[in-house]
Amino acid sequence: MKIMISYPPLIGDGTPTLGQNRQFQWFHNPSFIYPMVPASAATLLKVNGYDVVWNDSIAEMHTQKQYEDILIREKPDIIAMETKTPVIKQHWSIIERIKQILPEVKVILMGDHVTAMPEESMLNSKVDYIITGGDYDFLLLNLLNHIRKSEALEPGIWYRENGNIKNTGKFQLNHDLNKLPFIDRELTKWKLYGEKFFKYAPYTYTMVGRDCPWAKCTFCSWTTLYPNFRTRTPESLLDEIGLLIKNYKIREIFDDTGTFPRGEWLKKFCQGVIDRNYKLSLMANFRFDYINESIAPLMKKAGFRLLKFGLESA
Repeated sequence: MKIMISYPPLIGDGTPTLGQNRQFQWFHNPSFIYPMVPASAATLLKVNGYDVVWNDSIAEMHTQKQYEDILIREKPDIIAMETKTPVIKQHWSIIERIKQILPEVKVILMGDHVTAMPEESMLNSKVDYIITGGDYDFLLLNLLNHIRKSEALEPGIWYRENGNIKNTGKFQLNHDLNKLPFIDRELTKWKLYGEKFFKYAPYTYTMVGRDCPWAKCTFCSWTTLYPNFRTRTPESLLDEIGLLIKNYKIREIFDDTGTFPRGEWLKKFCQGVIDRNYKLSLMANFRFDYINESIAPLMKKAGFRLLKFGLESA
């Protein structure tokens, strides 16, 4: 079974920042942020024996014709797409066109908009399945295992049965992030992604947590996906960084967890970077009330160069 995780080209005033974004924007000087959870999904599916195609036509700046040529060449059985509110109607039209080109293909939508309003897309488009919640990786694997070998569906999935719209109930964020394989960087074309604040190449992203312990900001769409906070262990992130240094000579990493973990977790991580003698620049999202005179020197010694602080105003 071949699955394509896809970001089709979109029409608008600039370049859409769809993947890995907590607020949608159109950029005139585009940056492409690594969609970490879809990349994790692609990796998890590949490890479990699925034929996976990574298609980011936004980052590769494909035309509609180029995208359709990819569909015809790859002939996926299933296409999974992340969507957001400003482009949901475009995605409905894209699904219509996909099914004209590949009548037998099954299409899955995922993301914050369809998590908040799943029935809307089931009623207004030809989408076959909707995954709600932010654990796209675990639920995509579960859904494909259901299609291929009748595995019971987990909570959080919408589907069609005999002309009726059905669902498995409210999604549950009870998956162990430490059980996920490290992202397959070649499969997911890691060199496509980066932002202007990166300073030392080669650079890349990680995402150790999902997503923010505060999870109350009304301007953030990911509070819908991740109402509670989970993280991998410090040792897991340290091991991943070690592989990135070894395999790709990475010199700078931005961890795009909504808020990087603090407290004893952070102390263990920083000390681990020092003890393992990793020589690289680190960046992360953080909170003003997480930084203090005790932890700042240790973070500096570990290699933290830049922290992006959130201003929770709503």
